[in-house]
Amino acid sequence: MKHTLLLGAALAAGLATAAIDPAAAAKAALAHAGVAKPAEHALYVAPDRDDGRVVYEVRFHDGVNAYDYEIDPADGAVLESKREALPALPAAAPATPAAPDIARAKAIALADAKVAEADAKRLRAKRDFDDGRAIFEVEFRVGKMEYEYDIDAATGAILKRDIDRDDDWF
Repeated sequence: MKHTLLLGAALAAGLATAAIDPAAAAKAALAHAGVAKPAEHALYVAPDRDDGRVVYEVRFHDGVNAYDYEIDPADGAVLESKREALPALPAAAPATPAAPDIARAKAIALADAKVAEADAKRLRAKRDFDDGRAIFEVEFRVGKMEYEYDIDAATGAILKRDIDRDDDWF
């Protein structure tokens, strides 16, 4: 917990002198990639720390490629960029159920753990990207156990399940 607070304070201090905001960081990354508009719900911008410096982390995809950028908050310069081709979909993909939203991702994780939402403490979910794939990261605690799930944002499939004893109790 102390490490999280220190990192948060350091990020806030580093961004206090930022000349650009998250929207400008996203614009710089999109322009560098030559992407006019990312796919719907496929843009992530957040402050981060890399090699001791504060940066904006920008991730997005255009339906063909996934992009990962680090943008300098002082001037909007591209510090690092990565592009990875998204896996091709089969020509005749079978119909899939509607893609889950954050609430559905929470329900999938809770059902898998056989836990009622009322019994879950510190239930959190966020949308993220992992190797170019949109996912939901779901975390919660029940008693002294900590549950972490990665849920595929397109299909609702559980990609990762991690159940451990919650170390915050000790």
